Amino acid sequence: MLAKLIKQITGRWRRADAAFLEHVPALVASGQSPRAERLLRRYLLRKPADANALNYLGLICHQRGEFAEAVQLILRAVDIAPEIGFFHANLGEAYRASGALKRAEHHARESVRLVSAAAEFAYNLGNILFQRHAYPEALRWAERAIAQKPDWVEALVLAAKLDFELGNLSSALRRYEQGLALRPDDPEMVLALARGRTWACDWRHDLAALERVLRGWANEPLALKYSGLDPFVAYQFALPQTLRRAVTDAHVARLQSGLGGSRPYFDFKSRPPGRRLRIGYVSADYHSHPTMHLMGGLFRAHDRNRFEVSAYSIGADDGSAYRRQVMAEVEHFCDIRNETATDSAKRIFADGIDILVDLKGFTIEARLEIFALQPAPLRVTWLGYPGTTGSGLSDYAIVDDIVAPIEHARHFGEQLVRMPHSYQINDNTQPIAELVPTREALGLPADAFVFACFNHVYKIDEAIFSCWMRILAGVPGSVLWLYESNPVARAKLESDAAARGIDPARLDFGGTLPKAAHLARLSRADVFLDTLLVNAHTGASDALWAGVPLISCPQEGFPSRVGASLLRAAGLPQLICADLAAYEALAVRLAHRPEELRALRAHLSEGHATLPLFDTARFVRNLERAYDIMWQRHLAGQAPQSFSVLEPS
Repeated sequence: MLAKLIKQITGRWRRADAAFLEHVPALVASGQSPRAERLLRRYLLRKPADANALNYLGLICHQRGEFAEAVQLILRAVDIAPEIGFFHANLGEAYRASGALKRAEHHARESVRLVSAAAEFAYNLGNILFQRHAYPEALRWAERAIAQKPDWVEALVLAAKLDFELGNLSSALRRYEQGLALRPDDPEMVLALARGRTWACDWRHDLAALERVLRGWANEPLALKYSGLDPFVAYQFALPQTLRRAVTDAHVARLQSGLGGSRPYFDFKSRPPGRRLRIGYVSADYHSHPTMHLMGGLFRAHDRNRFEVSAYSIGADDGSAYRRQVMAEVEHFCDIRNETATDSAKRIFADGIDILVDLKGFTIEARLEIFALQPAPLRVTWLGYPGTTGSGLSDYAIVDDIVAPIEHARHFGEQLVRMPHSYQINDNTQPIAELVPTREALGLPADAFVFACFNHVYKIDEAIFSCWMRILAGVPGSVLWLYESNPVARAKLESDAAARGIDPARLDFGGTLPKAAHLARLSRADVFLDTLLVNAHTGASDALWAGVPLISCPQEGFPSRVGASLLRAAGLPQLICADLAAYEALAVRLAHRPEELRALRAHLSEGHATLPLFDTARFVRNLERAYDIMWQRHLAGQAPQSFSVLEPS
């Protein structure tokens, strides 16, 4: 009788347990996640080995940004029931969110092995492989998801991004157009197509309509607000500075909330006095990359009697001389690419870093979560990102009074450190190949006046291209030498030139070359014409280093003012133009006044050793002065505050 009663009670418990677990998704969907979590935690005290309950609780933790706990819970579910593909898929997503992409890939592969027909699992694996830069295989999984769910917009967007990375621009644009047709009012789709078209030099977007869409996006919940708009992309369109800042702030708030309660506590009070100041530089670009081309001389120029320098790599090792150079010239080189943000923050804290420098900002492969965890007493953003990273990620931003004049300070979340000449460092040992090809070998006319712009095509907008065509019209026989980003853009530019009365044959295109060879060929240009909303950055320094004068026309945003900053530091402020009319007139004038152009080129070629732009040691001394001022304020218990770095007289 007792056994029968126990059996009946146990049966009721099991039915109740099953009913309770079936009810959890409905609670979460109705916004009652806290209640569902309380019930699940109570339930797991009684049944700690229930895989479904562990999985549900892990998903709730994932939803509120507690990724570490989510991993622990769902991993227990997988250990109990390794045959359930859904558990592996959820664990893969938890690992992905925590930054452990290798583990995420393993479990995502298990999920598609166990449940091959699930479009969501194929999408998850494709997304993880995308983040691991395995683009061809990622595209195959994205296309499998689309084959199973043809109208799934997220899968179309993922496939479009992968097409873009693989150089399939026409296919990427078709997918974006398909996604927009499915969701015509989705701001992410409107923006994705507009941005994709910039790479095709297709300027059909309606700026006023785009701005209205973006402003409407501001009313979305934090999880969605500006979620599909990278802060740097906001600078690629002529949007108000206030809107650009709002986009950045939304990304920072989402990043901060994603860390949830998993933040470790770092106590900086026990730092021993009297030792060298420890500087840590975090970058994904310790390889052949424009940022490294600029800062190649930084590490060897640091005063090792006063500074101990560490480099933290969050990017790939390309085996290049640039990578080997960094590894040889810093005292500590740490590859943290495969670590979680929390593990990297703990490592940086254990290393005793005093000032942690972000060289990425909101660019590809950035790991701003590390800075959000504040593993060093002071955090600084510099060089790799031309804009603010908002409030709460860095204490200071290293700028100058051209890229960030005083009246623009309200658009920054950081305190501003203004360098005396330019915020941008240059490497004055950067080699230029001895063999300089002839113009004929480069496909250029031997006797023509050559205007050049080797910027990526997304930086070319309709206003600047129309200006360039007027310049060509004003200088008969001249040519415009451009970087060939992709064949779609080339065809569009040639067509637009013809529509403006310019023979498309007057547009010449050059591909990618090794850096020293590129600098050598660049010297064959007469004048470098800058783009408008996003200037040449490293490309502008390349032109000036190769002895080619630059003409630039600063606008409102940081990326549009870099050319002017570099010209000031190169001693050529007369090449900074107030508007496009002055820009056009100056370009035409230099083409018609060879003696004036020769003087400008001589100024550059003779100034390699003396111009502030190319004085690497001088820049590093000023940077170290900035670090000293920051640190002395910190030791005095003072909050970060903007200041200008003054050179000794």
